[in-house]
Amino acid sequence: MKLITTALLCWSSILAFCCDNCNVYINITPNDNRHEIGIYYRQRQMMGLYSPFGQQMMTKHAAHGNNPKFWGNQVTEHYNTLELRGKIAEGDRLRTYLIIPFVYNTQEIKGVESKQVGGIGDPVVIQSVQLFDPFKAYNNPNFTQRFEIGAGIKFPVGKTDITINEELMNLDLQPGSGSWDILGIVKYWMKLGNFGSMMNVNYKWNGQNKDRYSYGNTFNATLNLFYQTKINELTFMPIAGANVEKAAFDESTEIHKDTGGTSWFIQGGLRLYYKGFGLFGEYQKSVSNSFNGYTQLINKHKINVGLAYTF
Repeated sequence: MKLITTALLCWSSILAFCCDNCNVYINITPNDNRHEIGIYYRQRQMMGLYSPFGQQMMTKHAAHGNNPKFWGNQVTEHYNTLELRGKIAEGDRLRTYLIIPFVYNTQEIKGVESKQVGGIGDPVVIQSVQLFDPFKAYNNPNFTQRFEIGAGIKFPVGKTDITINEELMNLDLQPGSGSWDILGIVKYWMKLGNFGSMMNVNYKWNGQNKDRYSYGNTFNATLNLFYQTKINELTFMPIAGANVEKAAFDESTEIHKDTGGTSWFIQGGLRLYYKGFGLFGEYQKSVSNSFNGYTQLINKHKINVGLAYTF
């Protein structure tokens, strides 16, 4: 297997790992059959408006408990992740992904930034196989498709014990989760003429950290429709679709009934490809949050951007 070493300069900071500890963002491109190195940035904004008694007054992720500092205040959190990514394409079938995240999370109370937490996150390695031959000739020469399944491991490298002014930060704000996690992925891409669709599904089984705390297992699915056209050597791909995230209850010595739930997003974006380079941007607007309990912050939006080089 050919070895790829990635060395890139950082821009600013995955999915939240959480609240991006919840899911992993796996991109799909027309160049999935080639080696790739890239840099990806993700941001998630979460917000809550709390009553004087500490209950969330907005439609009800990552529970923060009944924190007295939140009582009667608006709380906003930004989860920022900058990922260095590498992909090794072995033959027509095997794909190996390496994801190294750098995390920078902030918390604001009443519009004043009160917490800033950053550091290297939890790396992920994924091994997958393409079940459909991407180079197979079909009866319709304008039709092509790819179907890929895989599994991976998230390594507990990121810190979980960062303190500010002697206060231990909430686990959601920490760069890591402290647990070994297993990830399963399914990716499907098809194109008929200039139109097509991309589906990405992943499920994460979360282990326990040293404090015997584990995030609830999470399900994440994205479906995008796209139109692909080309001007000289520049390929344009406007996309539109939907995303759903579903998380089970967190657990420690007990089941935490104020964690987990389901969130739906609608999204739009643009992807550009020029020779070996790919650039994409995507905005995901939350349209439904159905979370357990009364103290969780709700999703407002997610932003995904990236730059990759394939060879």
